[in-house]
Amino acid sequence: MVFLLPLHAIAATSMSGPATVSSRQEQTWKVNLKDADIRAFITQVADITGYSFVVDPRVKGKVTVLSSAPMNKSEIYDLFLSVLQVHGFAAIPGEEAIKVVPEIDAKQSAENLKRFKRIPGEQLITKVIQVNNANALELVPILRPMVAKYGHLAGVAAANALIISDHASNIARIERIVKELDSPSKYDVDVIQLKQAWVDDMVKLLKQLAPEELGASKNSGVAGKYSVVADERSNRLIIRGDENFREKMRQLVEKLDQPAVGGGTTKVFRLQHADAKDMAKILKGVMGEVAKEMKGSSNPGGGGSAGQGFAILPDEGLNALVVRADPSIMREVDKVVAQLDVRRAQVLIEAAIVEISDDTNRDLGVQFGIGDQSGGTVPVMGTNFSNVGNSLSDIISAIASSQVIGPAAGGLTLGAGQRDKSGVTWGALIQALQTSNEANLLSTPSIITLDNQESEIQVGQNVPFKTGETTTTSGGTTNPFTTIERKDIGLTLKVTPSISSGNLVRLKVEQTTEDVTNSVQNAADIVTNKRSIKTTVLADNGQTIVLGGLIQENYKTVESKVPLLGDIPYLGRLFSSQSREKVKENLLVFLRPTIIRTKDQGAVATQRKFDTLWRVNLDLHRKHDKGVDTSMAKPDVDSVFEANDFVQHSK
Repeated sequence: MVFLLPLHAIAATSMSGPATVSSRQEQTWKVNLKDADIRAFITQVADITGYSFVVDPRVKGKVTVLSSAPMNKSEIYDLFLSVLQVHGFAAIPGEEAIKVVPEIDAKQSAENLKRFKRIPGEQLITKVIQVNNANALELVPILRPMVAKYGHLAGVAAANALIISDHASNIARIERIVKELDSPSKYDVDVIQLKQAWVDDMVKLLKQLAPEELGASKNSGVAGKYSVVADERSNRLIIRGDENFREKMRQLVEKLDQPAVGGGTTKVFRLQHADAKDMAKILKGVMGEVAKEMKGSSNPGGGGSAGQGFAILPDEGLNALVVRADPSIMREVDKVVAQLDVRRAQVLIEAAIVEISDDTNRDLGVQFGIGDQSGGTVPVMGTNFSNVGNSLSDIISAIASSQVIGPAAGGLTLGAGQRDKSGVTWGALIQALQTSNEANLLSTPSIITLDNQESEIQVGQNVPFKTGETTTTSGGTTNPFTTIERKDIGLTLKVTPSISSGNLVRLKVEQTTEDVTNSVQNAADIVTNKRSIKTTVLADNGQTIVLGGLIQENYKTVESKVPLLGDIPYLGRLFSSQSREKVKENLLVFLRPTIIRTKDQGAVATQRKFDTLWRVNLDLHRKHDKGVDTSMAKPDVDSVFEANDFVQHSK
């Protein structure tokens, strides 16, 4: 079916629809226009294609179209786009309608191409072209003349891509050109072993000598194509680029990799935290071997200068190192010193030694005796129990001499006795004794030490122990003397902390508590009690951990009685004596490490200890009713060094 448009203006002509054709054939049209109004042309295209158009008021003019071949809907729309392009207009498809606007405004409008099964070649679109090998910014000046004036072309450096706004057919042409230009260049990698120079210094020199290739210049457009990388581990250069660039770098490196004038340099390292003597030992052990290896590898014949000298001396007075070595060795020394000369962490170790004891004794006994005057203090009959209070001989002696027997300490003593005319002496003594001793000892020593450094704190007395004695010489001449040895008795805490990753502290602990006991029966000299712990534990920063403890309970019963008589129910209590002793001791040791890495953390720990001292000071004043004002300002921690200032604040 052929639809023929008249040659005069469409607006003034009555048009007939297309003829009916077979259902298998597609409708076609022929378009022939001469000086027709462009708006009428748009209306006719809308009727044929079924699209809705929104026409900008600036779209005006006359169009002439000559066509001898029949066209389908798609071809009619392509023709429509070509006519608009010739007259400086463009069609921008949207979701509901197609906008017809001047081409100068077309690139600022977003298009929706979903309505087309095939994008028309004359359709104005925007597309992103990815560049894989070439530099997108370098292609922009090459492709810009091929883009229409009303189009747009730009490069994106970050994504290495091109953004183009133009007709679909022209963009397809540019894509083909970009594909041909975007071919991989012949880049390769070279590795150059430096013999004299240090690789870091060489990289800096090369970047200054080739700023365009290595990206040192701000206007460089080839960043990423060429690179020079330092391999510090093996003192090698890794060069990436094309053959010309690599050859240029090889020549420069060959000229620059020359022995240093003077055969080495001397440098003084002023250490801030590390010990100069210890640091010198480490560097001699590590860098001495490196110098030997470099000397052997640089010149097997022995004529080279690399590694010919490496000397290091510590200055303990200034805590400094004096190092003389080749530049490459000196760089290694500089890095080792920088990593080792750091502020060491400290550990505040707080211990709590808690000892609780309870000692209870109960004694009950009855003693009596009968004697005569002629016999003196020797009894004729009686009971004698040594485990409770006074003995039988004490009773008879007191009666015979008409003296009052002293009561035993710690309980009730009831006694009676008589000496008659016939000389018979008798006496009886009932003793009920009970003693109780309780003790609660709490020691809280604390100490700050460096990481991996043993520390020790000792609190106690220096007690003399007798080691020898004589009163008379073999010749009978008196020359008495006594030899003694003094030993520290008290609390001793030795700790070696080691900080690992994750603020975990490994503690090697030796804790000893020793004190002098009360008098021990049949003891020839001083007797001491000793409790010690030697262990290695792990604790997190600020965690309280128990090292160990001793819980001991002793129960002792001593019963003395007269055979047979002591077994008589109830009455047997008069012929027996019973002593009970119960001793309980509890000893526990707690430890809490706190890591101090910075100056501020150290100040916080110091302030916390000072606050404890201040609270103790206030408690003492309250105890003695000195009327201390608890609201008064607390002095600064430095006042502890000024005794008068601290006392003044304490009053």
